[in-house]
Amino acid sequence: MAGGKQPKKWPPKGFPLVEGKHQLTDQWMVELPSQFARRIEEGSLVLWRPGLTIWLDAWGNDHRSSRTARLREIRSNVSERATDVEETAGPKLSRLTYRLRDTSPDGEVDSIYNFVFSDAGHLQMAIYFDDPADVPTAYAIAASVGLVGP
Repeated sequence: MAGGKQPKKWPPKGFPLVEGKHQLTDQWMVELPSQFARRIEEGSLVLWRPGLTIWLDAWGNDHRSSRTARLREIRSNVSERATDVEETAGPKLSRLTYRLRDTSPDGEVDSIYNFVFSDAGHLQMAIYFDDPADVPTAYAIAASVGLVGP
């Protein structure tokens, strides 16, 4: 069940549905390829559809650390079990993305972690999926994270 309890019927009643370009915060947006339900759980934004759950947290840069320093700090805490670790840097954003097989109360779950850094802060994203066929979709969602505006 992709990292969390999901209703048996889709779409779930009582939750807003979002798709396409979706603004997450004043700074961050994501491109969703299909409808996802939206909720806040344990202080995190959660977007989900059957078989795919995305947990998101946005952080500021109160200490005015460089993107490189913050990426290095996050990188130092990545699990030794992580695979397909990739770091990229562009003029406005830096990214750290990797795969991990997590243990959850429901058993083992596959995931892709994505950290996107701007000068003003960073977005932390964990995408849990049930079916390996969803890996390309999960990577596309991770790669679509960007800044709001020009």
